[in-house]
Amino acid sequence: MVKIEKEDIKPICPHCEKELDKLVEVNRGWFSVNRVFCCPFCKKIVGISAGAQ
Repeated sequence: MVKIEKEDIKPICPHCEKELDKLVEVNRGWFSVNRVFCCPFCKKIVGISAGAQ
């Protein structure tokens, strides 16, 4: 079994490598059905969650 530990870190965008303290959620087109999260700096998609809010 893998142990999961909580740690205070700021995630880094996998595209522009800047530290993230927030993500932007896109709400238009097919993005309104799926939750799409983007980097606030480079605007590239960093995650998608299926289903409506």
